[in-house]
Amino acid sequence: GRLGGRPAALSDEDLAHARALLADPEITVHQVAKRLGVAPSTLYRHLPGGRSQVSGDQ
Repeated sequence: GRLGGRPAALSDEDLAHARALLADPEITVHQVAKRLGVAPSTLYRHLPGGRSQVSGDQ
């Protein structure tokens, strides 16, 4: 068989970078998404809790 599908928009390295950026309360999800060249919805898909998942607030 053949593997198919769309390539992942975020690598594990990009996701780690996004988590590090989101640990700073001054930076928004939209800013991180723009910096990584993806849509904010892509970040929310990979980080379902948004910023709270990163900071561990809840």
